[in-house]
Amino acid sequence: MASLLRFADTDYFLSDKFFEDLESDQPILVDPLWKGTALEKQLLFSNLPQNGNPKSFGLVTSGSTGSPKLVWKQWIEIQNELDVWLSEPEIQSFFQGIKKIEVQVPLCHLYGFLWGYLIPKALDIPIHVGPNPTKIPNKLWITSAPHLQLPATNGLELPERAIVSGMKFPVPLARELRERGKISILEIYGSTETGGMGYRDPLRQNRFLFLKDIQFTFQTLGEENELLVKSPFVSKRYDTFEANTWVTHTLQPNSYYATGDLGENSELGFYLMGRKDRIIKHKGKRVSLDRIESEILGLPLDGIFVCVPVLHESGDTIGLFTNSTTPVDQIYHALRNELPSSHIPRVIIRQNSIPKLPNGKIDYQIITKLCLDEFSRLKSMEDKGKEFFEINSETTVSAILKSILGYVPKSDQHLIYDCGMDSILFTELFLKLEKKIGAKIPEEDKQTSFFVSLSGIEGYLNEKIYLQ
Repeated sequence: MASLLRFADTDYFLSDKFFEDLESDQPILVDPLWKGTALEKQLLFSNLPQNGNPKSFGLVTSGSTGSPKLVWKQWIEIQNELDVWLSEPEIQSFFQGIKKIEVQVPLCHLYGFLWGYLIPKALDIPIHVGPNPTKIPNKLWITSAPHLQLPATNGLELPERAIVSGMKFPVPLARELRERGKISILEIYGSTETGGMGYRDPLRQNRFLFLKDIQFTFQTLGEENELLVKSPFVSKRYDTFEANTWVTHTLQPNSYYATGDLGENSELGFYLMGRKDRIIKHKGKRVSLDRIESEILGLPLDGIFVCVPVLHESGDTIGLFTNSTTPVDQIYHALRNELPSSHIPRVIIRQNSIPKLPNGKIDYQIITKLCLDEFSRLKSMEDKGKEFFEINSETTVSAILKSILGYVPKSDQHLIYDCGMDSILFTELFLKLEKKIGAKIPEEDKQTSFFVSLSGIEGYLNEKIYLQ
């Protein structure tokens, strides 16, 4: 049996060509979007890995690295997972009464392959595949959070039920849909390597329930715990493309697979914090950059938002890159209204386009460098301002604010919501104001509304100097 490269579009599956290939060869399924990219050349001009197991096939992914990763699946693993899902009462009730399914995700990825193709096929339910729903909305969508965000934001008609996967469901979107009512959502938790591991109702639960066949444990990584799983449908082998050659990785029999996901488990279920390489300590708290992206997705802001770590000698912080048309000060305003202070970025870069890898996915490496460079530039300006800026009783409040923000705000602009000042900048503000007046500002005074605008600070200082 030979490895057979297939750019697997919808017709490939609906014509049952996949099953023909599975009987005679080992199809390697590739997203058609890879055609014409550097990734296609890497696949076409390399010696594709072979798998000795009959009735096996490969799924090609690349994640955030931009290099191909070939995950091997045996048909028995897929059949095992299908049997488990179809025996779950929650799944049975979700498909009950459904006459047609709207599929808005690619069938060449495991989530779409299982939920958009194999499960409907097993239940003998017809499907319509495409990013845009039919004019008469079907009761059930196999979709993703971004595909639900658009109709929810624009007040368009939504399905009665939706199955989602691929990212942790945004809390603001869950709140909006819960308030709107008349929709039930099932979120699937898993990966290409592990297959499905669990599910939850994201409108009412913040923890995933593991499937009955999933065995799990945890390994401690610093302050967090990484999830390890073992099940009948975890892939036993994958190949990575490194230095122009394929390198094989295998999972030893009866061993656990390290998922890379951090979280904790209780009798209520598994709480997913995020990917271990996407968690940083910010303002004294461990925060997931994936979760911040998910939360922003649920806000009424146009464009794509990418959250990255900014690791600087002065301390770690968060960078945000976007192609939104919304002005940066309005973005800050929206974030501060909805997110905790530990989730607010110190750097926001707005450009017309998002840097992408050859496979069309977001280039986090380039974006991280851009945000670090911008933060270093702002930090350098801030340090120079501190070095040369002399403060005395004659220094104006406008000059002090300019030394902190880089510009003079309007007299009635809100320093938090409109100007993006955080606790660090406010500490600097109070130190400079105290140097100007030659006295300490009482802590109870700092909590008043005087200090949220230029005019308020000037009014407070005039009163303070008058009382002295």
